[in-house]
Amino acid sequence: MKKRQHYFYFLLVIFLITNCTQLLEIDNITLEENIVVKAILTNEVKNHTVVLSNTIQIDATEPNPLENATVFITDDTGTVYNFQENENGEYTSITQFAAESSKSYTLHIETPKGIKYKSSSEQLPTTSEINHLDFDVESDDNNQRVVVIKVNSILTNQNANYYRYTYDETYKVRAIHWSPRRIKLLSENPYSFTTEDKDPDIDGVGFCYGNQKIKKIMVTETKTLAEDRVAAFPIRTIPLDSYIIGLRYSIKVDQYVLNKNTYDYYELLSTFSDPDQIFSQVQLGNIPSNISAETNISNAKVSGFFEVSSVYSKRFYINRKDITTTDFTNYVTTSACLDRPNPLIEDQFGRSPLLNLLENGYIHFTNNPSNDPLDSNQPYILIGKSCGDCTRVGQPVAPSFWID
Repeated sequence: MKKRQHYFYFLLVIFLITNCTQLLEIDNITLEENIVVKAILTNEVKNHTVVLSNTIQIDATEPNPLENATVFITDDTGTVYNFQENENGEYTSITQFAAESSKSYTLHIETPKGIKYKSSSEQLPTTSEINHLDFDVESDDNNQRVVVIKVNSILTNQNANYYRYTYDETYKVRAIHWSPRRIKLLSENPYSFTTEDKDPDIDGVGFCYGNQKIKKIMVTETKTLAEDRVAAFPIRTIPLDSYIIGLRYSIKVDQYVLNKNTYDYYELLSTFSDPDQIFSQVQLGNIPSNISAETNISNAKVSGFFEVSSVYSKRFYINRKDITTTDFTNYVTTSACLDRPNPLIEDQFGRSPLLNLLENGYIHFTNNPSNDPLDSNQPYILIGKSCGDCTRVGQPVAPSFWID
């Protein structure tokens, strides 16, 4: 009898769940046309950038740049720094300048609809230098071996206290099966091919340089510590067997010193952006901005922040031999490169199997070593492009800053 009751209650729960679920009509949701602002002014002498966009529909896949706006920054001495529009809602200062600690700065925006926005007055915090970057090999929560890159700042005599970090990493990758030559089509009637040397200045010499930038917000504070110094703060974690650290790796870390309001903004934004906090009660509308409409317009809302911060950058290189002697997992497996076709230049129907493969992801691997005259119609052995060419991972020529 009890089993029947349990079964009945189970069916009742399933019935209630399936019948109480309603589809959310996304098309019926009205969207407030708020502007989104990304503006960072630093102590670097450069053309500073302000990026403006409009909020987008929840099902949209493309950004909605705010174009034809008027953008400028003023300081408390009356100096005006005008910005010009480039494209896609990006505005760049016409002249190069750097924020100074003795001045305060205000961002001004006027939209094509004539709505004016103004930030609060912001002052440049003190600068704190990075002392050094280093790494440790550790075990993560899944007991996997990882390389953890850490930052250490210099003790300041002033109160820096609030920090934000970004990074830009570059890594050297070797093509698994590199050929310095390529196959060139000479004619189609009849089909004729030859090989030619690749241009090292364009095609490289078998190495590529991948690049990634940080995809999350990283902030920390020293206000609650005994001294104002960041010590062994983890910036980047990479699996020990990753090809990213297979040969040589470089990371440029930017350390921003923030004021308390900017730190609070990023701290709250990082909580909202954390995938683990997807059901958090924090909503974008509740994240405070230091930018507001100059007139009391109910629908003139802003997401974003005008950040004025000091920045210090440092670059760090690591060779794999400095980390470990163990092997790494390459960007493509060796087994995936076992397919090495030796196609005909032209078949009995007047088609070119060689040209077909060259147009569908294969490249030159080596010439057919056979001396058999019958193989004259099959002179080349091919390999998949991902195996003989690493450009899907990065650029084939080293960036200007790279040091081997």
